[in-house]
Amino acid sequence: MPAPATPPDPERLPGFVLCRGGLEEVVAQELQDLEIEVVETRKRAVEIVTNLAGFYRANMGLRSALNVLRPIRTFNARNYDLLYYQSRKTNWHKLFPVDARLRIDIKGHSPKITHTRYAIHRVKDGITDTFRKLCGGVRPSIEKRDPDVHVVVYLEKHRATLALDMSGTPLFKRGYRIEHGEAPMKEDLAAGLLSLSGWDRRSPLIDPMCGSGTLLFEAWMMAANIAPNLHRRFGFESLHDYDQETHDTERCRLEKRKTHPEGLRLLGIEIDQDTFRTLEKIRARHFPEAPIQLEQGDFRNSNPGIEFEAAVCNPPYGLRSGEELEIAPLYKALGAFLRQHLTGRCAGIYTANHEAAPYFGGDPKASVPLLNGSLEGRLYHVALDATG
Repeated sequence: MPAPATPPDPERLPGFVLCRGGLEEVVAQELQDLEIEVVETRKRAVEIVTNLAGFYRANMGLRSALNVLRPIRTFNARNYDLLYYQSRKTNWHKLFPVDARLRIDIKGHSPKITHTRYAIHRVKDGITDTFRKLCGGVRPSIEKRDPDVHVVVYLEKHRATLALDMSGTPLFKRGYRIEHGEAPMKEDLAAGLLSLSGWDRRSPLIDPMCGSGTLLFEAWMMAANIAPNLHRRFGFESLHDYDQETHDTERCRLEKRKTHPEGLRLLGIEIDQDTFRTLEKIRARHFPEAPIQLEQGDFRNSNPGIEFEAAVCNPPYGLRSGEELEIAPLYKALGAFLRQHLTGRCAGIYTANHEAAPYFGGDPKASVPLLNGSLEGRLYHVALDATG
């Protein structure tokens, strides 16, 4: 008879932090800043070892990550039946309650598991059959929109990992955004762009086409060392081993890290009146103490008054039919504006229109690829001494 499995060391629990492609090193550095051990950087993921306190701290403190996963079982995923079998033999009832509302998703890729819906169906059957057998015929309900527990099947080549999503709602949902007009830049991407741009978190920063202000608000939280997710709900709160006292302790630790940067100035310019009103509402409601100056109008007609040392911007891409003719003069004007008003060399422009990037001085050799949904965007480091 085989010896019983050794229980995991509660101080050395494995984990995976999921992120966008291109932000792996940024997330790894954020984890180290949070005093969480990084084991390995992978494609769109960072492997960690930590304890429950570290899982809680990562969820509250990470800026450029999407989700924090806690692996439960890893196995060879040669076919769909193995997904069911491995799910069926996992003691889910020891991890979360039978009345939990459950969601299951597939992340990653595998040459053997290509039908996502069927894979989810097999894992769902394995989990619910386990509960039925061990909990008197009762099973969790399936809830896609607002689940209590989120199970992720993480696929990597021929292997699959069943994991609990400790985040629940993706970490880019900070809670300050007001939906308006076109979808704004996600918060994790904004934080990643700021980190990769070279901005030192102290120098005056300008965004000449700031939209709903995501780059500005993320810049303020970075400069003031404000953890971005201190006061939202997480997936780990629905698990059996959730420790409220540890959660509160880690929240207090992160709150004490907040600083008050002196001399910081953040300026955002936005041409659309409705978007600008939304921007003002977000600032007043969520960031009243932030040194964020807002200006409504066209940056081409703006005189910021002081010279800025850094700029990060996410201009329109002009990829829709009929917009091509507008982008070239806009990008030329953006490059000229930056060269006129910036004294430093920290200018990062993110766009998915790579053919038009040279108009503002973008060089593919001085750029970083970063996915924005299905769009293959790049962060261009613009040389401000280039001619327009």
